Amino acid sequence: MPSPFTHLFRLIRSCSFCLLQSGILLLPLLNVLSVQAADSSAAVMPQAGKHADAAQVSPEWVERYLYTRNSALLDDSFNDHVMSFYFFGRVGERTLIGLERVRGDDYEQFFSLLVFEGEELLGYYRNVLSFPSGVADNGDVQFPRGVNAHLQGNELELSISASEFTGLCQRLRGAQAEQDLCVPWTSVRSQ
Repeated sequence: MPSPFTHLFRLIRSCSFCLLQSGILLLPLLNVLSVQAADSSAAVMPQAGKHADAAQVSPEWVERYLYTRNSALLDDSFNDHVMSFYFFGRVGERTLIGLERVRGDDYEQFFSLLVFEGEELLGYYRNVLSFPSGVADNGDVQFPRGVNAHLQGNELELSISASEFTGLCQRLRGAQAEQDLCVPWTSVRSQ
């Protein structure tokens, strides 16, 4: 069951103009929801020192996780037309989640890939060319037909089981680009 916290952010994203016009009337409601959200999210959000549970990491859980941490991945998200989270697979304690943001007058899509270990975000690839199609049992990330993907500096596949991550390079087959689009790995463990 989604918490009031999730409903509040969906309300704000879908009706920011309405909130601005009736902010005085909604202020008491927002205060109540934020207190309830703090209580309910404390129960489902990871606590320092507790054992991590990778099974908890779902698209809904990741949305709450990023909002409660004011993640840079959500910067300026109130201007998004759509924001969606996708589960691509889990191997052991590692989980791969996708974040799609649709923005601007041309409804341009932006894809990010997030890697979790248990309930801790290890890092992410921001603004990749394409989402994967899944994760193999050994952790290799599989991309759809027509998408060439490899780690920057070599031809190895991306694996969520890897001990280290480097940049991710992608190219659409048949694309006129002469070079791959390479995006860096952003580690959040050190931040």
